[in-house]
Amino acid sequence: MRLFILSAFVALFYFNSFAADLLVPSQYPTIQTAIFAAASGDVIIVDNGTYYENINFYGKDVLLTSNFHTTGDPQDIKTTIIDGSQPADSDYASCVTFSTSETTASILKGFTITGGTGTKTYNAAEDLFFRTGGGILIDGASPTIVNNIITNNECTAEEGVFGAGGGGIRMGFGLPTIENNIIDGNTGGYAGGIMIAYCGGAVLKNNLIINNTATGSFNGGGGVYVDWESITLENNTIANNHSGDQGGGIISTGTSTIITNCIIYGNTAVNGSSQIMKRFGGNATITYTAIEGSWDGTGSEEGVISSDPAFENTDSFILTPTSPCVDTGNPDTTYNDVEDPASTGNALPPSKGTIRNDMGTYGGQGTALILSASDYLIEPEIINFNYANPYDNAGIYVSSKETVEVSIDQFSFDGKKLAKTQLAILNAGVTRIPVSISTTALVIFKTKTGVTKTIQLIKNNNN
Repeated sequence: MRLFILSAFVALFYFNSFAADLLVPSQYPTIQTAIFAAASGDVIIVDNGTYYENINFYGKDVLLTSNFHTTGDPQDIKTTIIDGSQPADSDYASCVTFSTSETTASILKGFTITGGTGTKTYNAAEDLFFRTGGGILIDGASPTIVNNIITNNECTAEEGVFGAGGGGIRMGFGLPTIENNIIDGNTGGYAGGIMIAYCGGAVLKNNLIINNTATGSFNGGGGVYVDWESITLENNTIANNHSGDQGGGIISTGTSTIITNCIIYGNTAVNGSSQIMKRFGGNATITYTAIEGSWDGTGSEEGVISSDPAFENTDSFILTPTSPCVDTGNPDTTYNDVEDPASTGNALPPSKGTIRNDMGTYGGQGTALILSASDYLIEPEIINFNYANPYDNAGIYVSSKETVEVSIDQFSFDGKKLAKTQLAILNAGVTRIPVSISTTALVIFKTKTGVTKTIQLIKNNNN
């Protein structure tokens, strides 16, 4: 399924007729060499393929893009891959880094970002080391991150590191633009999907934040973790994320996170606060949003519903025509969906109904491109697990509707990796996976396409 809306505004914003085009790999063998050679305003176009690199923008105001920039074909996003799994230095293992005061003119567009394990950084205020930004690290910068698939990255604790988080993205001390991305299947000790620290005033729009896992350090936070300064989440779908402690969907620490026109549903947590955790006096101001269960936050909570969003499926998370989230977002016309030019007063698909805002990823005017996940994800329901708790190392029986390769990782609740990554092939039917644990653990299964399943195995101390 290929669904996109490309606005004239975005075409003008990203097009610079005076800029040079630098081509990878025909002119420059690597993405990083092209960045070094580029001048402000240049466009770096990367051909389809997998690039095993850990790149840094080094303050360059350039557009780094795949062929998607000219074709508008989402297939170019899926097949142009920055894989950060082979870093020259394991302390600098984020796939993409912005840490030299980059501005919104530093643009990352149209890639699959995968395999990153984050960057080891020193926090002078606490005299501690952290590992952050598995897929993308943004520190003291304000770049533009649009139309990417950020999947299967991780930040987990190791010896000498106090904490690790921001499996998909870590953004801090800036005002980045994060729009129209799929942030899926990433893992962190905290902030499995995206960590946002001291980015007061930032607005994140039309992102699909799904299937991310926080193992549980600093209370976890499976999908989004907000620290100390208020940001706005507008027309995002935050679903099916998991925390080994609290805040399966969102953690809001020390500030009131502004949430409007969003869907927050199907997130899970081991110790409660499945959808949103209020940490250290944090809160959330929520309007025109579908949130599972009851919510007691700040503000009027106008337009908040708790009904099932009625997704067509849990791969694309597109709404059904009868979803309670259709035409129930903020009625102010500034939030309207894009109008279908062939049907006055009705929304252009994949939005549904009239032009009044739809809650979630597929609503609103702010979208330059909406990418359906359905043609690259295996439906999560395709795999089911059968195991005993307490667990006695007898193995996990996995029922799969088709043959699929998975990686298996074990983590403690404070984010430490407990065993080497295990690979397994799940054949169609039932496969026994011999998983052995030495202590109670979170066990994370990931497919190559980024679908994540997390289970908690409680060690049977009688064995």
